[in-house]
Amino acid sequence: MSVLTFMLLGCAAVSGLLADPSKQVAEAESKLKAGDLVGAALVYDEALKKSATNIDVVSGAAYVKLLQGNPAAADTLLASVEATAADRLPEIKLRRALVAVETGDLDAVRTHATAAGTPVARLLVAEVSLADGDRPAAKTAFEALGSEPGAVGTTAKAYLDLLNDANPLLPGLAEVQALWALGQRPIAVRASEDPVKAYASAREDGAEQLLLWAGRAASVGEADIATSLLDAIPVAPEGQVWRVQATRSLVLCVSGDGAGCLAGMERISTIAPADGYADARATAALLIAERDAETARKLLEGQSGDASARAWALLGDMQTAGTVAMDPVFKAQFAPDAGG
Repeated sequence: MSVLTFMLLGCAAVSGLLADPSKQVAEAESKLKAGDLVGAALVYDEALKKSATNIDVVSGAAYVKLLQGNPAAADTLLASVEATAADRLPEIKLRRALVAVETGDLDAVRTHATAAGTPVARLLVAEVSLADGDRPAAKTAFEALGSEPGAVGTTAKAYLDLLNDANPLLPGLAEVQALWALGQRPIAVRASEDPVKAYASAREDGAEQLLLWAGRAASVGEADIATSLLDAIPVAPEGQVWRVQATRSLVLCVSGDGAGCLAGMERISTIAPADGYADARATAALLIAERDAETARKLLEGQSGDASARAWALLGDMQTAGTVAMDPVFKAQFAPDAGG
């Protein structure tokens, strides 16, 4: 489940649904918590027939559509209640903006988030401005958001720190971070190399940023950029030697060197934390599953978790995917009778 999907659930589905007295809503929520995605979808479909304008019913049904990989249907549901949403219209608009992030439609993100007007929505608008290269508009928006409590204010201040830096390359890092946050990941990575290196040369946490973006580059198949960023790390951050080596192994994977990737993963098996090691192997398998199935299967041997389940699904082995998945909702997607 992506962060934005989780946000959509948190601000739309759970709080509202638990407050709704409808027995159908309660049943759908129970099925969703138990991982019965198909059952929850069926219950929501029935609930919509009786309560097509109920904000909480529609929000829950839209969330299920997202889980089923159908953001267009989720947006259609949310749009259907705009005219009757009254004082809850900002909630609907924010959810539509988040769905648009999932689909990569930045124009729709801006439109819906502007209409929502909430702090989170305004942050999204500012990030879209940055992604579009409109630094003055973004800066003005971040300045207004800097006093907001919690993550919104902290994020706004972090963007301003980069935008106000005297080094002309660092505002560019703010732009690539916004692109990444908005789901424009390959574009962000391709524009990241010079700004990230400039940041690394001036900030104490530079090595961490180089390592972070090297991993991101590997995750979108940009092996040369990943290698360049890794080579720029003078000394691995404390306790992160294994991550540097794991990322180099990912680069070998995306470069087509399956044997080298496997060997690299084996070398870090004794120095990496168990969860980090498992995640690294699953990530590597995900990256190469569709073009090097044999290596991907070897990487997944003995591994469990949702990332491993996704990799097994890419390999076409739904039974194993369902066995190794941990999240009940995610696990249910690989059940023999799963549909939708």
